[in-house]
Amino acid sequence: MSKFVGVVGGNKFQREVVQKVADYVIDKLLPRHRNVEVLISLKNLKKDGVEGWCMQEEERLFSVDIEKTMSLKEIIVCVCHELVHVKQYTKREMVDFYDKKAQNRKIRWKKTVYGYGTAYARMPWEKEAFKMQDELANEIWEKGII
Repeated sequence: MSKFVGVVGGNKFQREVVQKVADYVIDKLLPRHRNVEVLISLKNLKKDGVEGWCMQEEERLFSVDIEKTMSLKEIIVCVCHELVHVKQYTKREMVDFYDKKAQNRKIRWKKTVYGYGTAYARMPWEKEAFKMQDELANEIWEKGII
């Protein structure tokens, strides 16, 4: 099986745009990786207080939720951000695991382990995603991907 990106929710136009953006970003960030599946859901996340998030369901299976009421530009930037996390998990730069000794979940970023209490703005995987989201979104606009 090869790479697969599916988009559900939102409206038809949003789904079409997000599909083009996601196909481009996944091919760019994971050019040699196969067997990567991503399901992107455009939904209302206001109750959760987030614009989007990425969950690794299985080793190469990811679900990404995106707030559907944002502007098109915000949706595109958010999709780019969350797909950077897909890249991080797929390349095992970031590994979410359960620490039996400490009896809690932790995240290994490259060679450093972080607890879940780490301030969001200080998480290196978030710093990378914020840096890359704008670069990717600008590239998408400039290349006329959408």
